[in-house]
Amino acid sequence: MAGYCTQCGRPLPENGICPCTQKKQRDPRKNRKPGGEIDKAVHALPALWLRYLKDPVGASRLAQERCETTNALTMMAATVLLSFLSTLLFTLRYAADHFGRAVLRWSLTGLFAPVIALLLTFLLVYTLTAIAKMRVNLRSVIAAVGASTAIPLTLLAVSILLSLIHSAVFYVFCVMLFASWALAVFLLISEVFGIRFTLLNSLITVGAMTLGYYAVSLLRDWMIAGLF
Repeated sequence: MAGYCTQCGRPLPENGICPCTQKKQRDPRKNRKPGGEIDKAVHALPALWLRYLKDPVGASRLAQERCETTNALTMMAATVLLSFLSTLLFTLRYAADHFGRAVLRWSLTGLFAPVIALLLTFLLVYTLTAIAKMRVNLRSVIAAVGASTAIPLTLLAVSILLSLIHSAVFYVFCVMLFASWALAVFLLISEVFGIRFTLLNSLITVGAMTLGYYAVSLLRDWMIAGLF
């Protein structure tokens, strides 16, 4: 007898390898390090971003089919982070003399604006799939919504630099970001999930878009009012 296993306490076979150890070696999920999925998603972020820019519909469909929620959440987190940095640099550039008074406003605006847009997108898509009696799960919707943030993410990255040139650029990019969000939502509904725009679906979509527009506009105006 070769002794006892230090993991389960069973007697070891002649080859000295316990069956429990062999099972762990065969199952890669047992050997997965904590945070490994997040690290993998972070490294895959550029490839996912490029894949969506080349083929927005195809990339979203693939993300939906594979339920790539980790990649989707990483894209969403990057969008929120860049939105936060964009408003931060804008405030430092144009309101440095009273930055302390504006810090609460820009932080809330930069964080909440993309969160509101993402939440509305998810609720809208999930509601429309439910009305259409489509059998989809939450993970597939999250995956598709996360992939659709590639274009807004790109505009945010560009706006961080260009908004430092002139304050008017900031307002232009706000309009462009809303337009890109509306386009991404339309592609998700009609092309990725294949939902027809009936009268009811159209009214719900327009209502969600209107709510998102006014929510983000109010946040933006509230932030700007505290800067000057």
